[in-house]
Amino acid sequence: MANRVDFSKNIDEAGWAKYLPAISGFYTTHLGKALADENFVPAERIPEKFELGLQGLDFLKSPEESYFSYRYGLYSAGHAERKLDKCNDREPMIHGRRKDTILVGDSGGFQIATGVIKMDWSKVMTPDGDKLREEILRYLEHTSDWSMTLDVPAFAALPPLSEKTGLTKFQDCLDVTEYNLHYFMKNRIPGATKFLNVLSGSSPGTSKDWYETVKHFSMPASVEAMGYTADRTFEGWAFAGVNMRDMKSALERLIDLREDGLLEGKDWIHFLGIGRLDWACYLTAIERQLKKYNPNINVSYDAASPFVAAGGYALSYNYNYFSHDQLTYAMGRGLDNKGLKGSKMAMPFQGPIMERCRVGDLCVMGPGDLNKHGKEGKTSWDTTTYAIVMAHNVYNHLQAVQEINRLADIEYATRTIDYGDWAKKKSKTPISDFVPNNILFFNSFVEELFSRPAHGKGGAYELLENYAGHLDSISFKENKIMDSYHTLFDHDAIDAKQEIKVEDIASLDNEDLIQLDE
Repeated sequence: MANRVDFSKNIDEAGWAKYLPAISGFYTTHLGKALADENFVPAERIPEKFELGLQGLDFLKSPEESYFSYRYGLYSAGHAERKLDKCNDREPMIHGRRKDTILVGDSGGFQIATGVIKMDWSKVMTPDGDKLREEILRYLEHTSDWSMTLDVPAFAALPPLSEKTGLTKFQDCLDVTEYNLHYFMKNRIPGATKFLNVLSGSSPGTSKDWYETVKHFSMPASVEAMGYTADRTFEGWAFAGVNMRDMKSALERLIDLREDGLLEGKDWIHFLGIGRLDWACYLTAIERQLKKYNPNINVSYDAASPFVAAGGYALSYNYNYFSHDQLTYAMGRGLDNKGLKGSKMAMPFQGPIMERCRVGDLCVMGPGDLNKHGKEGKTSWDTTTYAIVMAHNVYNHLQAVQEINRLADIEYATRTIDYGDWAKKKSKTPISDFVPNNILFFNSFVEELFSRPAHGKGGAYELLENYAGHLDSISFKENKIMDSYHTLFDHDAIDAKQEIKVEDIASLDNEDLIQLDE
């Protein structure tokens, strides 16, 4: 039998921050239709070595039921089937998953702001707007273990979106978000899902303003003062906007949470849209420090890149590369050649998916073959090919984030690292063959940061100011409005010859996958 991999066991034993694949709606519905109708994907179309059939691509299943297994994921209400009488059958990967999985639900604020989900913005803060809020709330309670509150991203007040939303300044976005928080708090069913209070902002200053406004929804005493019962208090945190791309802002908010006593009892912190391998290590270092204040705390992060790369650009992850100056999941155009229809050659870039495939399992449309519309397409791929490549990409992404964490753990444990050297010229000399210096210095830095009191001379806030330049060097910038939601890749992750801009992929949400005819 071909190889099977249990990624959950790896991450649970090592104590790394958890990467959550932001699962594609196409992926879940394709598997759902194949499960409901045995003729949806003909038996002869399923690779011969897929001993578990197409359902073995469902990585949320147990190691015995999947080609690789992982019990963590993120799913967005923004592209889901939100009707509760239909979603279970349409998305069994999500709604029929095993009990020990943990699914984080995104509320779809991005899709509302960009118009994918229609909202009458003239009535957004009136009871007429509550129909959509109610639909999203009930879907999250039905679906997720942890769920985002419904925030309005700051870019909704910027052109061209401001012309549609009618929001013209940051405070407008915060006001609607606060209205949404009251709605969720008033109408939630305590215990149905645990809510992550979203901390957003478009700059370090507005990040602080946002925090001071919404933190009260996570304080039982403040919640009771609002007129609600304490069991409606939000249970965790999500970092969005500037807080998920600017390291200094992120660390300042974490010190704020510590000082306000808002780490205790808050067992999950999620960073939205992190696809960078260095940040996989930074967030692991942060989680290990936060566990000193709450041993049950988990830090997670998501990226849709394995799905968007395949569905949006027909890109396949080829290999992972780690060195002192470059970390990347290298990818290129997937193997797509009509002349290879029926080929029995083995697929390259092996793993538990591709080692079960022959070239002809992916290149299934030959010269002259017509699609269901009676036309010959440009690609040799069909919709099942896209699903297979997506699964391979998820495997490779998981392999990459776990491998770099393994390497970082070993290199940090076997060296004496002083964050003070971060500012010195010798910090440019490679410390490790496999791990960039910034990762090792950051480990040392956060250990020192969380050992200090927040205020006063030499306090944590002062340390952040002193190292602002170095923290800025490991942050990533938004290249355009949409990057504030998902920065999916390193610049090195895509072969420049493909002429695919990182920001173009980063702007895609799962809803923007190419139209895959089924």
